[in-house]
Amino acid sequence: MPLELRRAFVILSLVVIAVAVVWATRFDAMPPADFSLQNGTDPKTLDPHRATGSPESRILFNTFSGLLQMLPDGPPDPETGLQPMSAQPAVAKSYEVADDKLTYTFHLRDDAMWSDGTPITSRDFVWSWTRMLHPGTACEYNFQLFSLPNAQAFSTGVVEVDDRVEVELWDRPFPDGRREDEVGEANIQNFPRGTMLYGTLKEIRKPPEPQLGDDADDKIKADAMGQWQESWVYVVDIAKVQEDTPNQDVLWDDVVSTRMFCANPDSPIADAQTARIHNVLVAFDKLGALETPDDHTLVVHLKDPLPYFPSLTAYYPLFPVPKHCIEEHGMPMWTKPENIVSNGPYVVGMRRLRDRVRLVKNPRWFNADSVAIETIDALSTEGQNTALNMYETGQLDWVTDPPGALMETLRERDDFYSAPMLSLYFYRINTTRKPLDDPRVRRAIAMAINRVQIVEQVTKAGQVPAYSLVPPGIAGYESPPGLEPDLDRAKALLAEAGYPGGRGIPKVTILYNTSEGHRAIAEVIQQQLQNTLNIKLELQNMEWGSFLDKTNQIDYDIARAGWIADYADPNTFLDLWVTGGPQNSTGWSNPVFDGLIGQAAAETDAQTRMKLLAEAESIWIEEMPVIPIYFYVGINMVKPRVEGFFPSPQDIHPFQLLKIREPESVR
Repeated sequence: MPLELRRAFVILSLVVIAVAVVWATRFDAMPPADFSLQNGTDPKTLDPHRATGSPESRILFNTFSGLLQMLPDGPPDPETGLQPMSAQPAVAKSYEVADDKLTYTFHLRDDAMWSDGTPITSRDFVWSWTRMLHPGTACEYNFQLFSLPNAQAFSTGVVEVDDRVEVELWDRPFPDGRREDEVGEANIQNFPRGTMLYGTLKEIRKPPEPQLGDDADDKIKADAMGQWQESWVYVVDIAKVQEDTPNQDVLWDDVVSTRMFCANPDSPIADAQTARIHNVLVAFDKLGALETPDDHTLVVHLKDPLPYFPSLTAYYPLFPVPKHCIEEHGMPMWTKPENIVSNGPYVVGMRRLRDRVRLVKNPRWFNADSVAIETIDALSTEGQNTALNMYETGQLDWVTDPPGALMETLRERDDFYSAPMLSLYFYRINTTRKPLDDPRVRRAIAMAINRVQIVEQVTKAGQVPAYSLVPPGIAGYESPPGLEPDLDRAKALLAEAGYPGGRGIPKVTILYNTSEGHRAIAEVIQQQLQNTLNIKLELQNMEWGSFLDKTNQIDYDIARAGWIADYADPNTFLDLWVTGGPQNSTGWSNPVFDGLIGQAAAETDAQTRMKLLAEAESIWIEEMPVIPIYFYVGINMVKPRVEGFFPSPQDIHPFQLLKIREPESVR
């Protein structure tokens, strides 16, 4: 290395070290929060419509508020210690339900406002729910609103002739004021949106379908079909919009022009009169599913009488998001701490990657006077032992993932909380890859896993082995018999599938997100399947964001997962697996299963509805696209100085209910 280059390298190294010291000193100098918790990994996003997983939900449940919120309802169960929860007023101060259970009328608080002082109106919910459903948002929970008329068609992007549609022109605004049609650039995010036109779809013109050889792989086929569909030309009768009405109502039968639109300006069947667009979608928010008679009234019309709909409005994907903030900063910049506007008991004060999200009390929350803790740190601490050490030294007040190796000792402590949960730990299976595309292979693997060994020797906190999908404890529902361990039957199934003694099965990979607990479980299953079925497994861990991307793309063999009930009903576990569902991520599809889920949604008799759901679960068990491992128990360690913490069926712990005892009262 030349002398000059060596000197430059030394100087650069010294500068880097100096900056690192200043950076570390600045971190150390930051005063601690009033309360700190282990949040596991870094949240992938702080956008309620893009989030999934516990690291995100803990923050979102406390920085945003929905129409309703989940709060304690009555005394704890004397046997389990669980605190029952129910959906109670939040942004909506009250609501009524029509006799047919299909219409809900929510009355918003007059003083509901965003953290920047902007009033919250009923139209914020229409805009937010439309954004949540929009296919460009890719919300993994969009199916939770499919009970609204036209919501599923809007979200899937499917349109048919004679549908009433919305057309989004290719002129989305950038936050800096430019428009994509002026600068020739594409704003790849779907909100803020471009100019919207409304009308009736009269014709879809399609170029010749691409012809691909049988040897073309799935990705090439998917790309070709996508490009072909982008070349379709839509002929739409454009309707008049009443600009002077609060909701800009559409006069569908008052046609002002007929125009042609296409997403691909180079389409072989487009001409100079064809306008470039982003989307032609069913006009969900103009077709009456949601009404806003005034700023403080939201009327919701359902096509199915869902008994759990109030609980859905208390779940974060249905929380409102700030239209004015998103349109000013764009996606994803609106979620940066210096930009984000929210409406919960806390706001994001600071976010440092791989370290923490600091929450600060929101003085504009409607019930701010009841919030006792001023600042809360959600620390990105994945290591179980690290978290326990931080807890013992006073750096953490709440540990959400204690070390499994110490579980038997920890369970004896007064600051350890353990109680049943409506939740399941499971392994997704990529049913599109051989040999896992064969249900016999999937059932064989499921029947060869010794779950008792896992819960007694690995997790050790009272988890219950799971052989079916829906956890026990949901009133009125009983799961059908699951696939109990049976090695002889498992070996016979492998032989039937063409893999006697496991011969011919290629090496299979188990994917899990970085965690000592997930690794320990995977290692046990790896050994079990090697010893019993001669199936060789590799283990692969990934950080949270990459793990989510890989599972969502169905780019794995077997992947660990967990699901906590969104509401206390078996449907929250079953409708995950409908064909094409955003949470499915297995490639599995069964039309009979889909039909039963649809029938149950429309069923008004509670007993009949539960029977339909049990039938659906029977099909799921038989085909086993997912291997249930165990039903969780809530496991938390909380300092004695903290008041207001209690186990709940969904492991929801509202921060606004927590208080810190004065030092002299701590024992």
